Amino acid sequence: MKTTEVNEEIIGKRCKCIFTGLMVTGTIEDIKISVHTAEAKVRYDKPHQWGNHSYEDGWASARLHDGFGSLQYLEIIDDAYKTIKVRFEKGIAGIDQMFAQNYSTWGAVNLKEWIDTYESSRFTRIDEHTAIITSGYNMDCIREWLTKNTPIQSIETLI
Repeated sequence: MKTTEVNEEIIGKRCKCIFTGLMVTGTIEDIKISVHTAEAKVRYDKPHQWGNHSYEDGWASARLHDGFGSLQYLEIIDDAYKTIKVRFEKGIAGIDQMFAQNYSTWGAVNLKEWIDTYESSRFTRIDEHTAIITSGYNMDCIREWLTKNTPIQSIETLI
């Protein structure tokens, strides 16, 4: 990706990027543009180990004047995905309890696991009340289920 392509519109898109020399996949959840650099924060699909540390996210960055940096290896992989940003009235940890208490009903231990079991769908928690959800073709079902079964403050379509 070029530094000139870093903008608010890429937030929520699925991508592949470089992490310690490996290509990994994830979802872009934030951007920063400063006087000298352009950066994109990627929430990895699964944590990656490097030494004694586990990393759930990382920043791909590049210098503005020549494009040098890890950002040059970041690539949007699924433009066909639909993305929503959901703000829950109740904390996500509280919603997770619904799943933990009724595992036999839901077949999942938390909201992330339940959404991730939908083919082509990913749940990325942003903070205590907010999540980014991406899906290739199940978004209508996910949106309908969330509206019926969880306390939602707002749903914003990003893509």
